[in-house]
Amino acid sequence: MSEVRPTPPAAPMGAALFVWRADGRPAWDEMWESFCDLALHGGPPHRGAADALRGPTPSDPGPSSDPEMLREMRRGILETTGLVAEEASTGWLAVTCDSPEMAEWLRAAIVLENVAARADGCRLLLPAGPRYRLAGEVKSVITVVAKTHHYWCAHAPVGHPAPAAPGTSRMPRPLKVGVGGPPGSGKTSLIDALCRRLSGRLGVQVTSGASARDHPDPDLVLIERTGEDLTATLGPSIVDATIGVVDHRAGVELARRGAPIVTRSHLLVVNAFGADAPAVRGAAREALLERRRGRPVIFADCRAGGGVDEVLDWLEHDLLLGAQLP
Repeated sequence: MSEVRPTPPAAPMGAALFVWRADGRPAWDEMWESFCDLALHGGPPHRGAADALRGPTPSDPGPSSDPEMLREMRRGILETTGLVAEEASTGWLAVTCDSPEMAEWLRAAIVLENVAARADGCRLLLPAGPRYRLAGEVKSVITVVAKTHHYWCAHAPVGHPAPAAPGTSRMPRPLKVGVGGPPGSGKTSLIDALCRRLSGRLGVQVTSGASARDHPDPDLVLIERTGEDLTATLGPSIVDATIGVVDHRAGVELARRGAPIVTRSHLLVVNAFGADAPAVRGAAREALLERRRGRPVIFADCRAGGGVDEVLDWLEHDLLLGAQLP
């Protein structure tokens, strides 16, 4: 009778070699020949149980996540999946998914890889703690998101977008950004200012606004909607990210009510103009920042073009606008 040996635990996933861009940063979308190729590096779990990435707890005294490592994690997730990520709170990164079902499916798959994950509606929360290293924790988070996102796309119900072809970037092109807010908040002025800044550099298409314009091959599509609930009018199935625009006089009241445009938009632009703008801006800042919980806020004068360069910087660095061009 042959001896029955216990099955050894699955070995942690092996590490793929880094592929570097000409500017010295990792080429996350070229790291693997295909996303199924991830399984050839040893299969799940990605990390061993003793080396698991755990989420922060309220009692953790550690410092905030390193901004450069956060930026690299967000860039890697966008390059490999087309999903937008942002800092949710100290030690956590939030990835906007197409639906709560998708966020929960990814969460359940990622925790099996010994990487902590939580689902909060359409958001997938991932650990982004202090002292993360590029070749260690940062790469692990990007890898498990790329891997499980590929599995979701490959096995999702009919109607969900198919995965990208092997070796191709998943970065969205054109990038679709929703610009929403109450009537008269400054949405159209902001869109016009962005179009002027990008003229001659990138193709911009604008829909559903007074300044609607077409472009045969756009790099950026701006979709304007009126309302306070961007999740209802500009959901993940329509746009890659949202910009909420509020009048500075209404900002405090919207923050007090916890309006979705304040709490849920990826970027909040507070349109502050007129002689009383500095005083009102100061009064609104604390209330808005508290409600935003780390999400970016830009105070701008949309009619005069003030703050538009900061919005462009967010589009180019956080959403990689233009980076997908040859």
